[in-house]
Amino acid sequence: MSKNEFLAQPKPEQVHRVMKDGEELMSRIFAYYNIKLFKYADFFVEIWYQQVSNTIDKVVVVDDDDVLHLYDKKIDISDLFR
Repeated sequence: MSKNEFLAQPKPEQVHRVMKDGEELMSRIFAYYNIKLFKYADFFVEIWYQQVSNTIDKVVVVDDDDVLHLYDKKIDISDLFR
């Protein structure tokens, strides 16, 4: 599935596809959200889960550069230098 085909789907379908076929990579906390980063097809997707209301508020396709910026503190590349 391409990024555009994914974005054309309704949010519940996007969530279903990512949870079923995506690979969870890492997570971060922002304000009231627990944000999970997934690799799905050939792109990255964030699912924004609000714990207080127990709802998924957003499904966001994230560019590669944004992944590096948002998750830079959690990406460990030290093994590359051994």
